[in-house]
Amino acid sequence: MDITSVERPVLMEKLLKIDNKHRQVVPFTPNNVQLELLHKKGKRGIILKARQLGISSLILADMFLECITVPNTTCVVVSHEQHATERLLARVHFFYENFPDPKPTIGHASAYEITFPIMHSTIYIGTARSMTFGRGDRIDRAHLSELSQYEDGERILNAVEEAVPLDGELLIESTPAGENNTFYEQWVKASEGKSGYKAFFFPWWMGKDFAIPEGNPLALPPDRGKLRYAPDEEKLVKLHKLTPDQIRWRRRKIADKGALFYQEYPEDSISCFLQSGEPVFDPNILSDMATLCYPGEWHSPGFYLWKEPIEKNHYVIGADCSAGVEKGSYSAAAVLDESYTVCATFQARAEPSQFASILAEMGKYYNNAMVVVERNAQGYAVLAKLVDYPNIYRQRDYTTGRQTDRVGWWTSEQTKGYMITSFRNTLPRVKTWDANLVRQARGYTYIKFKPITQGFDDLLVATMIAVAVKQVEGGSRGYIGSAQKWDW
Repeated sequence: MDITSVERPVLMEKLLKIDNKHRQVVPFTPNNVQLELLHKKGKRGIILKARQLGISSLILADMFLECITVPNTTCVVVSHEQHATERLLARVHFFYENFPDPKPTIGHASAYEITFPIMHSTIYIGTARSMTFGRGDRIDRAHLSELSQYEDGERILNAVEEAVPLDGELLIESTPAGENNTFYEQWVKASEGKSGYKAFFFPWWMGKDFAIPEGNPLALPPDRGKLRYAPDEEKLVKLHKLTPDQIRWRRRKIADKGALFYQEYPEDSISCFLQSGEPVFDPNILSDMATLCYPGEWHSPGFYLWKEPIEKNHYVIGADCSAGVEKGSYSAAAVLDESYTVCATFQARAEPSQFASILAEMGKYYNNAMVVVERNAQGYAVLAKLVDYPNIYRQRDYTTGRQTDRVGWWTSEQTKGYMITSFRNTLPRVKTWDANLVRQARGYTYIKFKPITQGFDDLLVATMIAVAVKQVEGGSRGYIGSAQKWDW
């Protein structure tokens, strides 16, 4: 029997029970977060979430119904540690114990497994450390819980991906826990549309219980009456229509958890990941930027646009080049206007000739913008394909300020330090709505006094080049004529 996503909430409410936060056994009525996931999850999903939204309970309920209605179903749940594993399967046992008669027949039942022999179905739960998967294993539905906490997340994920066929279901969920783990890597790729996973972000205010009414003794003493909002609270109220009760709850949780609040109860999908090392760029500015990010408009031949060109305005395009090979770095470009607004961006594994064509199209679209190509490595090949483009940047000597005969930007220790400093000093004036750019800037940290990225930094490098060049060239320079017979 195939149960549709429309029928499942009805079946859950009629057949399953759950103990709520008041320790009452009640029908399993999916909340708004659970309903959204149930209707939109598809076959591959990765979920960045706040705590206590009921994601794991929903997935387990869905698996339980699948096992008792669809023959030959194998469901696997992986958790990060023993206690969490036992708690998850205890939830499945609770569903069964409170199931109305006649109950489905169960066979083997332990702290790790429940079988349904008549249906030849099984739910198995284990820890990331103990789970092993062989070549012949087939899993119909898998759930990786708190992937960010796994010691060997990449190994587990690869094994599960091989065991779950493309028409099976694989859901990954976690609260954020730093940027140096498999969950973060997979989340970034999915949120940028660069993987087969559908990205879901559920902030804390989607939880209906995260509120404290006026006068309630659970609130901090100064907050039990009417509230006066701080600037960051005013922004949240305006952007997300939060209520005073939600702000009152937020203040109490921040008082209890400090900075960890933003990790366990994320408010945006960028600043919630805790960084290691000293940040190179102001994290407060980047956090403010993160709250305003939204997807740009796709524009042929593949760049994303937030701000259309204005006639007679002058634009600079910074470009970081790659070989375009699978699993390698990305080719990236950022369009900067006269007020340091990032108007459009491009990032993909494009090989040099393809990237050159995209840069020419972007440049033409933005009033023959000055194109600044980092000429290190593959940059030479990109510049060779741009020989007919009319507005190519020529390197300046940053000691004398004189323009040289060399086209493109050369990144050395000297120029890298200059562009980092330029970007850091200009950051309060920079406007961007590109979440990927903000994420890369947050991942740039000082490790042993050296600026080091914690992931890909191609789009950040392209933007820093554009900012550095704009500061030297100014905003008044436009078309400078074709650059022929380049001397490298």
